[in-house]
Amino acid sequence: MNQILATEKTKKSNKQTDIKNIIMFFAISLIIFGIVLSGEGTYAIYKSIEDTKPSNIPKVTIQRVNDEAIVNIKHNKQIMKISYSWDNGEENVVPINDYTAQETITLLEHNSTLKLIVEDITGKQITYQEEFLLDGVDITKPTIQINTSNGSNKMVIIAKDETAMLRMTYQWEGEEEKTFYAETNNEKELTQELILTPGSKIIRVIAEDLNGNIEEIEKEVVISTSKPTMSVLKDGNQVIFEAKDQDGIKDILVNLNGETYSAKDINLKEVKVGPLTLKEGNNILSIEVTNVNGYTESAATELMYNSQ
Repeated sequence: MNQILATEKTKKSNKQTDIKNIIMFFAISLIIFGIVLSGEGTYAIYKSIEDTKPSNIPKVTIQRVNDEAIVNIKHNKQIMKISYSWDNGEENVVPINDYTAQETITLLEHNSTLKLIVEDITGKQITYQEEFLLDGVDITKPTIQINTSNGSNKMVIIAKDETAMLRMTYQWEGEEEKTFYAETNNEKELTQELILTPGSKIIRVIAEDLNGNIEEIEKEVVISTSKPTMSVLKDGNQVIFEAKDQDGIKDILVNLNGETYSAKDINLKEVKVGPLTLKEGNNILSIEVTNVNGYTESAATELMYNSQ
């Protein structure tokens, strides 16, 4: 009897040990699972903090210049693309693939909001918005005309604006810039006449209206105080071409019936080319003369030759 009781006690003891082991297993598993979840939560919080650091957010500046918005973006990660739209309308996507970007966006002619989305290489997107209040605002830039004529040593610069001009600035390459201001607040046109010397120069002109709109152009100006003159002297089937220029002739190109004859860097005031031989019948002659100031004059004619 005692042996039976001992066996029953042993069975009960083994069952209690098994239950304790099971409870301990689940308890340890829950602790490990909790640690894992806690680690993931800590990483998520850390990542969120890193993403919101100022150094990890793209730096965007938007500036209005005339009728355009100039967008500049810098980021410490590669910018994959930017998207923009006006008043949540049609979206425009611009691929970038760089750490910096500049985009010029034409403004609408009324009050509107520009929405800009910057996406970096990690897929993170940052949204920016900028409101432009343009109702009743002048955003039209001035116009610039540069008028020259060969044979004249004068150049006229004309800057115009539909509202009012503020100033006009011009600068020859290698020289100091010069600025002229409107004398009244309703002056719509500024004109400046310049005396030129023969040669080729680059001029930069800037016009600004009273509302801060700016136009800028750069142009190469070729000035000659004279034009080449050309004449053809025919004697039987022989022809001589003659060119003259007060400043000097640099290059000549003559084409007779498809054959070309040229001379370069001549630097003489009077040049003769020939004699050239005409063929029987109709002959096509074209001539191109460039003077030392870079001005080119050209002409073409037909010459008939009949040996009988």
